[in-house]
Amino acid sequence: MTQQPAPPDRGAVRAAIEGLLRTCVDLEYQADGAATEARKRARGVAEALAAVRLPRGVLDVPALAQQVDDLGSQLDADLRGRLAEARRPYVTEIHTLLALLAPWHGLAALPPMASAAPVGDLHDHFPAGFAQNYIDDLLAAVDRSVTLTVQTAAGVPAQPHHASDQAKIRVSDRLSYNDRAEGVRMLQGSDCHAVERHGPHISREAQLARLLWRKDPAGQQRWQPLAAGGAESDHWCGPAAGGFTSPEAMAKPLQALLRWARDHATGLDELLNRHTKPKTKRVAIHVSAESAGLVAGDAAGYRGTATSNRAMTDDWLDAREYAMVHGAPPVYAVPYDPIVEGPDAGAFLQFKRVGPSSWQLVTCYPVGHRNPNSKRLEDLI
Repeated sequence: MTQQPAPPDRGAVRAAIEGLLRTCVDLEYQADGAATEARKRARGVAEALAAVRLPRGVLDVPALAQQVDDLGSQLDADLRGRLAEARRPYVTEIHTLLALLAPWHGLAALPPMASAAPVGDLHDHFPAGFAQNYIDDLLAAVDRSVTLTVQTAAGVPAQPHHASDQAKIRVSDRLSYNDRAEGVRMLQGSDCHAVERHGPHISREAQLARLLWRKDPAGQQRWQPLAAGGAESDHWCGPAAGGFTSPEAMAKPLQALLRWARDHATGLDELLNRHTKPKTKRVAIHVSAESAGLVAGDAAGYRGTATSNRAMTDDWLDAREYAMVHGAPPVYAVPYDPIVEGPDAGAFLQFKRVGPSSWQLVTCYPVGHRNPNSKRLEDLI
């Protein structure tokens, strides 16, 4: 019996698509730069010739200047033709890889490559629908995206325990006097990691290392770079990582929740008990940006490239896992302000039951959309 070939690794396919597409974009940038320089030089020579005053019988200066200018345009077309020739095999390979990825998106087959001018936009070479949409999402992120090698991630320092303790005090100090003690209790609970992972003292580089290599910014969970590349980690991070940019910003959703609990119940525990069943172990609350007073600049972080739907997010997560396990090139991310970019921005807060009628804050971080399993603060009445 003929052995069937192993199915392709989803993460490897996704990583290869982005890598090849970036190569195409780099080729395009190089061709554009060379063409611009060639036109600039030809134009400079033509302008210099135009200033020369000689009898037409000796030298037809205007005609020569025009020839030089035409040469610049010809070089431009020549370079773009070479670009099309150089990128053709990459475009073909990307289409083949998209066809391998399509079944994970519920598609049986991918239409053939589109008929497009050789020097046309990359987008135009791919069939409409899934392929073009995927390419568009990746291209939209190319100029803004960033990455981090595992070696650089290894050098990103973890925040010491005392730095997190100081950050908790600074956040609590921004709460109203009536809510300060409760805020301290919430943030200093043994099950709470809100500040340790999303506090204003966490650097942008640490957030990027968390997203791309699952490195705990607090250093509490094991993370180990591998000799052959890649890394092992006990820490988890989804397709986005980030936090609040100041103690004032982090205090805003906490203050909104505590004020709501005071206005609609005798306190936070009663509010949560009233809206959960006795056997409920955890409850999540979405505090909208409007209710919390969160504005642009209050949050910052990163999200994976081309993660606009669930299947594409899974592609990116698998590509990250592939990089970690096999030491492959790292995945990419784009800077992200969830309060600005999200359609239903706010903060996600999760609580854990620690007694018959007591609750402990587990986490608090900014989000661009409400988790469907969370309750809206405004509904807790």
